[in-house]
Amino acid sequence: MSDKELSEISVIKSTGIRNHFRLLVRFVCLIGAVLCLLPIRDKDALMPLVPALSSFVAVTSILAAKTIQPILGLGLAVGLFALCRHRWFCRWACPVGLCLDGASCLGRHLKRKPCQAMSIGRWLLALTLGGAILGCPLFLWSDPLALFSGVFLLTEQHQLLAGAISFLLVILLLIFSLLRPHIWCRGLCPLGAFQDLLSIMSRSVRSALRSATDLPGCDRSGHPVARRTVLGLLVGATSASILRFTGSEPSQPLRPPGAVDELTFKGLCTRCGNCIRSCPHDIIRRDTGQYGFTGILTPVLTFDENYCREDCTRCTWVCPSKALVGVDLDNKQDIQIGMAQVDMNLCLLGEDHECSACMRWCPYNAIRYIFSEAEYMLVPVIEPGKCNGCGACEVACPTSPHKAIKILSNVKIV
Repeated sequence: MSDKELSEISVIKSTGIRNHFRLLVRFVCLIGAVLCLLPIRDKDALMPLVPALSSFVAVTSILAAKTIQPILGLGLAVGLFALCRHRWFCRWACPVGLCLDGASCLGRHLKRKPCQAMSIGRWLLALTLGGAILGCPLFLWSDPLALFSGVFLLTEQHQLLAGAISFLLVILLLIFSLLRPHIWCRGLCPLGAFQDLLSIMSRSVRSALRSATDLPGCDRSGHPVARRTVLGLLVGATSASILRFTGSEPSQPLRPPGAVDELTFKGLCTRCGNCIRSCPHDIIRRDTGQYGFTGILTPVLTFDENYCREDCTRCTWVCPSKALVGVDLDNKQDIQIGMAQVDMNLCLLGEDHECSACMRWCPYNAIRYIFSEAEYMLVPVIEPGKCNGCGACEVACPTSPHKAIKILSNVKIV
């Protein structure tokens, strides 16, 4: 053989070894992600790590919340490395990417036509970042790591329906990848588009330092990548401002403790399900649309059988985007979830029966009874300075089928 042929064979072998090594690393990352999300031992410690690795979630969260939380450092580190290595996370670590690449590989064997370059993911990215500037990221829920995390709600017996929704979304992505190989990674994924943007920025800076005249992704007509990004940011910011100033929903749900303002919460929540799975008292559910389409699949509190315990703040520490801000036990009473309200038409005291269940069960001593001259009977009075809306009184209320005391969400100006 000639030296040229030997060189080509050496390159092919080297490429094959590298590809096999990369595939092994991806499988290890997939197994690691699954182990982090499975309910094994202290699941709260590892649960937020997988969605927190998304640089898309980290940067968007910082823009929307105007603060940096320690867990966001994981995503920022991934983003910094992506400045030097284009889409390294997609190629080496993304668990969703490995699964979809498998479906795409099968699609190619079935002679399906691969997806060509699309810009939907870039538009999702620009719209989300633009909205985040005004506190309302529009499509943060489309992050692939958040979708992957949501599937593991299936491991919770009482959350099978909520987990099934995320599972179906991932199945749809697999079907799309089978029919149009690489459609998600190349054209739809906002995390991949964010890595593309970081790579373009990095190359542009390097070119500027070398006094280059042309930027990556440009032609003689101008800078289409830059124009599209700027336009998307403007449209996202405009959409967020319209949502913010057109008013809030007439009926707002009860959110877990530490939730940011309602509009920002709907945008920041990745729908990953971490807060739901971390709750040891099963009081967090997914919104199925009863509070409007914009909040679908976000977490809401229900006090059917249990309440938000005064000694628990788990849900506030597993949120990867910090739609729920970390709460300490020492100041949990000051974190307002809602406010108790009594309907004397249902209360047993209004029917001249004896009852003190709500007062006895209130962990914050926020309920007392006074004699009403107008009603000529004892009535429960809620002290707003002590009540944080934990729901203990609602659970304890013996009236059925409707509770005489209910926790209502605070009226929030958004």
